[in-house]
Amino acid sequence: MQKLKTSLIVLLGCLIFQHCTPSAGPAEEKDTADKISEYLTTIESQGFDGAVLVAQKGEILVSDGYGLSDVEKNIRNTDSTIFDIGSITKQFTAAGILKLEMAGKLSVNDLMSKYFANVPDDKKGITLHQLLTHSAGFPGAIGDDYEDITTADFISLAMSKPLMFNPGSGYEYSNVGYSLLAMIIEKVSGKPYETYLHDNLFQPAGMNNTGYLLPKWNGSLIATGYRNDIRWGKPTEKWTSGSISWHLKGNGGILSTVKDMYKWHQALLTDDILSAEAKEKYYTPFVREGEGANSFYAYGWAIFPTPRNTNLVAHNGGNGIFFADFLRYLDEKVTIIVMCNRSTRYANRIASQIAGIIFTPDFVPTYPEGSGVELNQEETLAIGNGFVEAIAQPDSAKWESFIRDNFSEELFGFVSMDEHLKFFRSFHDDLKDAKMATMDISNNIIQITYDTGKEVVLITLELDQMPSGEIKLGGIMVD
Repeated sequence: MQKLKTSLIVLLGCLIFQHCTPSAGPAEEKDTADKISEYLTTIESQGFDGAVLVAQKGEILVSDGYGLSDVEKNIRNTDSTIFDIGSITKQFTAAGILKLEMAGKLSVNDLMSKYFANVPDDKKGITLHQLLTHSAGFPGAIGDDYEDITTADFISLAMSKPLMFNPGSGYEYSNVGYSLLAMIIEKVSGKPYETYLHDNLFQPAGMNNTGYLLPKWNGSLIATGYRNDIRWGKPTEKWTSGSISWHLKGNGGILSTVKDMYKWHQALLTDDILSAEAKEKYYTPFVREGEGANSFYAYGWAIFPTPRNTNLVAHNGGNGIFFADFLRYLDEKVTIIVMCNRSTRYANRIASQIAGIIFTPDFVPTYPEGSGVELNQEETLAIGNGFVEAIAQPDSAKWESFIRDNFSEELFGFVSMDEHLKFFRSFHDDLKDAKMATMDISNNIIQITYDTGKEVVLITLELDQMPSGEIKLGGIMVD
């Protein structure tokens, strides 16, 4: 069973801010900092648990924690709290590959088959560049993040999977590809993946609270994750075998703090870790992220053109429990780092709201929807049942009908219909033999669990009430 890591979530996006403020002086920066702090304090009162760091022109405007890192022990989040940063991990894997290329030990144009034996014919043409840009054709994931698997078994499983397309001819976000890149780092450097990152990236950048197992973690500083109000636990509690699964290593799951990630940002502004030539590749928008997408994938980064004729270099990550966002407006010298230990659909909007405050005069943030609004339970149940019935059938016409009838306008327009149907195809293919175990409704949240016989898959549907009073599906998260 492939663990779905889909996050079909509405993003207001960082590209809606149409105006650029003039160069801010100290008084204006203080005003901006006050507005950001007021916004964050407000969403904290509405359930935000996490930490945020915002910097402009090298000056930190905000660096603080919000809500609780541990509800049971009443421990507050701070800017030193340690969070799971999810797929932001990929930029470290990409930097590791580029560092080895700088040393003349490999080339991003090398064939993957140079580093793995017995590569099947359909995969012999795959290059490291294609793995880095999600254009190799590997599927998104082939197992659970915390499922133990040997190196040999992971390679065998990855090589046995059919490609989604001919290498270099498409885009499919793939955790598998980045785990293979982590293996290549180990083969070429002769060091364990995390040790290589520690010695060549984290230590030179002064990042003492970033990694999987190597840091001497202060357990009280590691955030506890929550799904709604249910304790999920600390990421370190999931690593019961004393090692990191290859289903996670290299593609996600590194732990860090907002302060450490800002140190990483600052290190990348110099040529001390990556050369100017390496960073040119690092940030080049090589591959469009799907048909009709307004963003492009570089090496471990997504690149977004802004309406101000600048580029946003960014990545986020999440596992349905933790969520992190890392936005770097390099041309405009603005950095926004958000980490959460209670992931919600709104968590994806926080960084863009902060960007709006910075870039748009008189910007008015949006706040979490649906708080305090009781949704009609009959309509809510109908949407939940309709979703279950739709994905149970291999019928794209029924999928499209459900999407058109039940998606909010914002969610509907987030990606093309073809992309929506791809998500539903994944749901069907991965869950067609699974048994629906439970459906729980709590106001605007529907949680559906499927028992595959090997694991339990949780699908969370988040609902919004439209101004017309209609209830629509605003987001889907799969864990």
